[in-house]
Amino acid sequence: MTEEISVLIIEDESIWSDGLSMNLQDFGYTVAGIANNFEDAIISLNNCVYDIVLLDINLVKRNSGIELGKLINAHYRKPYIFITSVSDKNILKDAVLAGPSAYLCKPVTPVSLIATIQSAINNFHNHVVADVNIPVDYSFFFIKSGNKYKKIAWKDVVCLRSDKKYTCLLYATDKAEYYIKSTLTNTLRYIIPSGLQSKFIQINRAEAVQVSFITEYSGEEVKTTYKTFTVTDAFTSNLRKELRLTS
Repeated sequence: MTEEISVLIIEDESIWSDGLSMNLQDFGYTVAGIANNFEDAIISLNNCVYDIVLLDINLVKRNSGIELGKLINAHYRKPYIFITSVSDKNILKDAVLAGPSAYLCKPVTPVSLIATIQSAINNFHNHVVADVNIPVDYSFFFIKSGNKYKKIAWKDVVCLRSDKKYTCLLYATDKAEYYIKSTLTNTLRYIIPSGLQSKFIQINRAEAVQVSFITEYSGEEVKTTYKTFTVTDAFTSNLRKELRLTS
């Protein structure tokens, strides 16, 4: 079973930190801690076990988040995401110099939160400093295993299967199965980027298949190169529509 990515939240407004915490836990992340001021942030950075930091630029009504960002880069060597509603060009210029791995703009949605975390991990491991003007790449995500992160491209995910509190996915590249701590419904609705959601079609209560991998449909089954799946009556009509079957 894959491990959960742990996130440290540094945000001075409880309405935002509570919302972030709830969304992270709903979608399979561990909240390593929450700090709401500069001093508590330093303590958390030193004592919590985390993979990535969500950091408010405007911490306690001043831009001490930028100073914390510089500190994280210099001493902690962890990816961090600036959370911001700031539009001041001078502040954003200073933020770029602090070297964040990504930016997350308020208001935060589950989709933007998940995609931005994945983008930040990718940028950090490729030594890329994020640019607030460059859109987030939604085409991939990361799964943690030990101290390593495996990059998964959505285009190579054959199918998704509900497995209790997890969604199991079959990955075409290495023919292996990986797990996301999220229900199938939430995975289809929130974790898969909106532009790619239509590529996955649910065929029964527990499984969804990416249409491009379907090689044959016989009424009760769909076949892929990797596996054969059962289609139940409730999902037949939508499947036929997606496959453009008229008879």
